[in-house]
Amino acid sequence: MSRWPGNAEMERTTFGGLSRGQLMSRIHSTGNQTTEKRLVVLLRRAGLSGWRRHRPLLGRPDFVWPKAKVVVFVDGCFWHGHDCGKNVSPKTNVEAWREKIRRNKERDRRVDRLLRQQGWQIVRIWECELAKKPDSCIDRIRKALGTRG
Repeated sequence: MSRWPGNAEMERTTFGGLSRGQLMSRIHSTGNQTTEKRLVVLLRRAGLSGWRRHRPLLGRPDFVWPKAKVVVFVDGCFWHGHDCGKNVSPKTNVEAWREKIRRNKERDRRVDRLLRQQGWQIVRIWECELAKKPDSCIDRIRKALGTRG
């Protein structure tokens, strides 16, 4: 039985009259227009090369520098529970959403620990940070790459 009450195909959202099911089906974990693709532009502009996208590694990092053993995750503030003010609190199914985000954060910590054990260096970039301080994000990636030869 689903933890999510109601009927996702019948309930309407405030997003153009889409049903909850239609809205959720449009959310993808890869290729996000506002985050990953923005970082691609910034990486190219900064002259950082050698990265690959969506390599089959634990946690499915968004960017991987295989030779330097550096991975970058671009995390959405809502989905990964960032306390930045952008994290809009849901009005319905509050407990289910709280539990989902708690599990996402727990998974992120577990993935970080296991990747570090395998010798990877991890950079996590928040969606809001990428929008407000893109140069800082690039600097963090440069630092990670510089420390790994």
